[in-house]
Amino acid sequence: MKKITLLAMAAWSFAAFAQDQDHDHEHHLKVSEELGTQGVCGNNVEQEKAFTENPALRQIWEEDQVQFERAYHNFLQNNSANDRSTYVIPVVVHIVHEGGSENISNDQVYDALNRINEDFQMLNDDLSNTVSAFIGITGNTDVEFRLATKDPNGNCHLGITRTYMPGGGAHDTGDNQDIRDAVQAEHGNWPQNSYMNIFVVKSIAGSAAYTNNPSNWYNPFSMSGSIYIGHTVMGTIGTSNFSYRHILSHEVGHWLNLSHTWGPNNNAGESTSCTSDDGVSDTPNTIGWLGVCDYDGESCGSLDNIQNIMDYAGSCRTMFTQGQAARMQTCLNNGTADRNNLWTTANLIATGTYTANGTACEVSISSNVTTICAGQSVSYTDESFHNITSRNWSFPGGSPATSTAIDPVITYDTPGIYAVTLQVSDGTNSISDTYNNYIVVLPDPGEAIPYHEGFEGISGIPDNDNWVIEDYAGGNGWYHNTSVSSNGFGKCAALNNFGESDGSVDELISGSIDLSGVPANEDMILTFEYAYRKKSITDDEWLRFYISGDCGETWVLRKNLHGDGLSTVTASGSYVPSGPGDWYFVEIFNINSTYYTSNFRFKFQFENDGGNNIYIDNINLYPASQAGLFEKDNNQHFKVYPNPTNANTTIEVAGEAGVDFNITVQNTLGQQVDLIHNGAIADGINKFEYNMSHLAQGVYLVRVESEGRVNTIKLIKE
Repeated sequence: MKKITLLAMAAWSFAAFAQDQDHDHEHHLKVSEELGTQGVCGNNVEQEKAFTENPALRQIWEEDQVQFERAYHNFLQNNSANDRSTYVIPVVVHIVHEGGSENISNDQVYDALNRINEDFQMLNDDLSNTVSAFIGITGNTDVEFRLATKDPNGNCHLGITRTYMPGGGAHDTGDNQDIRDAVQAEHGNWPQNSYMNIFVVKSIAGSAAYTNNPSNWYNPFSMSGSIYIGHTVMGTIGTSNFSYRHILSHEVGHWLNLSHTWGPNNNAGESTSCTSDDGVSDTPNTIGWLGVCDYDGESCGSLDNIQNIMDYAGSCRTMFTQGQAARMQTCLNNGTADRNNLWTTANLIATGTYTANGTACEVSISSNVTTICAGQSVSYTDESFHNITSRNWSFPGGSPATSTAIDPVITYDTPGIYAVTLQVSDGTNSISDTYNNYIVVLPDPGEAIPYHEGFEGISGIPDNDNWVIEDYAGGNGWYHNTSVSSNGFGKCAALNNFGESDGSVDELISGSIDLSGVPANEDMILTFEYAYRKKSITDDEWLRFYISGDCGETWVLRKNLHGDGLSTVTASGSYVPSGPGDWYFVEIFNINSTYYTSNFRFKFQFENDGGNNIYIDNINLYPASQAGLFEKDNNQHFKVYPNPTNANTTIEVAGEAGVDFNITVQNTLGQQVDLIHNGAIADGINKFEYNMSHLAQGVYLVRVESEGRVNTIKLIKE
């Protein structure tokens, strides 16, 4: 957009910006519906939110842009495309996750950095696809992005942080302060005048990614001037794919003060964008293209540069222009947001990016699992840094016992707890570390049935034999309580959950159990007792029960208890059971013969929601033929007959005056399928006729709850 001076153009851009913002957010959502969020950028939408929340920021931003346009004009006059400097920018990537696939691999991060380096140095292999009309003005920004090898305190660092944050990721807030607070609490502050901060999250409501243009409205020593991107568009491998290779480059363009090719708004595809401006002289007038690669498109009277990385055309994007490259170099020479400090020698030395490769400074390993059964294998990966050229592994108890591979696969045949040692070198420096008690190998076959766990004879939880725990949030995990049990004295497994409300998950995982000798036509029954109270009536916490037939490699859900199904009783203080009457009894019948293996395992998973402590005790696993040895005395008349049935059955419950009963039918996942009765019943024996002809054949549970106690009977529909 060529026929006005840069300073006049800046004033015009501000006016266009203000006019466009009135309907920008609504249009942005429409674009998201048309394209999906995978190719849509939220730059101007999120920036406008900040302006709406604090109107003074808009004035600061506009003043910054006027000053920047002067600097850009001077830069164009004094620097040709062939005599500009090369810049190195330190980068740190913060992965904010909930323990799922959004916790992307290091390799996906490395791939994403490689892709933006290709785009900013004209090394991308799709550059040759640029149409002839624009191949002559492709712009080399001469910027190299390097992962930091030192943290702000000068310590050796990978340049990647990982922060577990339940609920973190699905955001539509212009500031994302909660994400930065979570990362800063765990990993410290990474100032944006020293690092380009990239936050990888689960999702961003309404867009694929966004950042704000550089401005003095945020503190240069804070992490406010960051890039936020969904994991599914980060790089081209892992959870992303090759179609999104330029998404991060698009956001880095905004971070270096580029607008969309149609101007500073998100209104791509609207005719009004022909009158807005991006501040770059060699990008033709355009309205922008919404996921369409029309190489002959002339939306504003001349051929559009639809392949520009700052457009929305999609996978056909290939290039920046020389004018855009100059604008981004102007940004790096400008004091706005202290971008001109990033590439200084002092900062590159401080962040460990002065040279392309650092020195070996930390040993780091990962593995696909840390608990297996005898005869299984562990896949290890060397993630040490930096510039590792050789390595020597030692695997006591494993086969092979040593390796020089980056990612060795080691088999363990003997139960036990084993260490792993790794020595790495960069060719000059060598360092090593030993990870004690790293691998737990459980016996196969496991413990014989009938299985009973009353937590009386174990040494603790975890003990890396009978019990393993997973504490994903790093807070309170399952532990061995030595003063509480379902019989009023003794021990149990417990989780201090009082008031926890971050949605985090804690798991209590059994050792191996041998079910291989159980006949396929024999039913297995697992029972346990738990004590729990809500903190408030609105709490919706979950207790899930899973089983595995391959020593924990894969899990399948077999029982859900949550909300009122977990308990209707509240306790405003930190809950401790007062006696046997506080405990609920649960039976699980849906363990089928697929899981009758020699390395069967089970686990309890608890998800918090501001509720209260939970306790588990008296776990039994046995064949149905031995049920008489393990049935719990419920001290209550409770019968279901006929059972099995193909339609009608009778439920008998002994009532007591003034006592409410909740009688339901559930499927084997603990989901209610029918309500039989809720409220008071008569003294003596109460009969309820129940027709289950509307239900599919299978196993169901009749559940009776009264005064905080739960009893169940298996009901079979033939």
